[in-house]
Amino acid sequence: MTTETTPSITRDEPAEPDTPTGAFVPQPRSIEETGLELSLLVDLALKSIHFSGRPTGRQLGEHLALAFPVIEEIVAFLRQEQAIEVVGSSGIGEQAYQYALSKRGTEKAEEALGRNQYVGPAPVPLSLYTDVLQHQSVRDVHIDRQTFLDGVSHLVLSRNVLAALGPAANTGRSVLIYGNSGNGKSSLALAIAGMMPGAVLIPYAVEVHGQIIKVFDPRMHEPAKPQVAEERRQTAASPPAGRERRQDRRWVVAKRPMIRVGGELTLQDLELRYSELSKFYIAPLQWKANSGVLIIDDFGRQLVQPRELLNRWIVPMEQGVDRLSLHTGDTLDLPFEVLLIFSTNIPPAKLGDEAFFRRIRHKVEVPNPTREEYLAILVRVCEEQGVAHTEEGARYLVEAYYDQTDREFKGCHPRDLVELLIDITNFYGEEPELTPEWIDLACSSYFVEAEAA
Repeated sequence: MTTETTPSITRDEPAEPDTPTGAFVPQPRSIEETGLELSLLVDLALKSIHFSGRPTGRQLGEHLALAFPVIEEIVAFLRQEQAIEVVGSSGIGEQAYQYALSKRGTEKAEEALGRNQYVGPAPVPLSLYTDVLQHQSVRDVHIDRQTFLDGVSHLVLSRNVLAALGPAANTGRSVLIYGNSGNGKSSLALAIAGMMPGAVLIPYAVEVHGQIIKVFDPRMHEPAKPQVAEERRQTAASPPAGRERRQDRRWVVAKRPMIRVGGELTLQDLELRYSELSKFYIAPLQWKANSGVLIIDDFGRQLVQPRELLNRWIVPMEQGVDRLSLHTGDTLDLPFEVLLIFSTNIPPAKLGDEAFFRRIRHKVEVPNPTREEYLAILVRVCEEQGVAHTEEGARYLVEAYYDQTDREFKGCHPRDLVELLIDITNFYGEEPELTPEWIDLACSSYFVEAEAA
């Protein structure tokens, strides 16, 4: 049975952080409304019963993330095919009926597992997924000036960096953050990601050309607060007209994704991963980051050549579409709805040519802190770490270990030195204090190794 009907999608109004935003997808009430083939749903049900033992109709609905009216259709078909039988009941009503595979059903379940070993919530069709992405696009996110300033208030930044980074955070496109190591580029990238408001829908899996692609990853996706997710399922406290149905349970209500990768990134991580054993796919990193932020940290330190990695991003950044290949030879065009942030301490000229960097909307340089900024960071770190700050100690640190050695100020130095000072004073059973004595011990441990490297 080929179906083309997909549930209608509506857009929620903008909301405060951690509240539902973006698309609303009503729960399907029939197989046709799922947008999936009956054969795919039957396979999923057979595999679920095979591994569950004797699930009730309600439990089968929970396993497949489908409403009971849809489960009723699937169960009716399986009973007609003599693939399952009622073996008991845990309560009153058809939802409490317990089902088990017949001999014929066991054979069909094994055949289904031979096709693919995916077991879990029913997927959503690719067409529905792409519609949802458009409704919750990261490019529609607006971060006002005050929200931005609040988001970076834990960092000491120059006016020039703030002026360049603010519009970059609001672009929803691509950003290059570059400069010497140790000055907070990664912290800035994470701060931008943390500003992204609202919750979005992430499917457990997507179906395309009969293939299943797992998308939701509990290691990378953070479900929204329980009350937020429940509100989304209940269509919000005061549902607008026409929104009487609950949220489609095949989607997870989650915070906007924030995925960060570093030197371990390879080109293979950016392609669909197919297992010959399980016979289904795992979505690549940029797919999992859709509707959110993907941070490429330590860019240029990957095993793959920087230009190869840059070339992989040119078409998605320019056209907003990422083309992926299936093992069958089919291809799919996936919307590239990602705020892509590159963070590097390698000069941009050594990473790529002008043609590539022209496609990156914002380039933000993070320079070494000035003396005043360094001292401000030191005061803040001492306060956060519970270390007694003294003007004498701060002056001694700067004069002895920077002015007299021509050492450059780095944004990470105050944190690292104060943490070392705490370790040392704890060993001697003393209260941590920013004094020349403790500073000498911390610096002798910290800077000798840094210079040797």
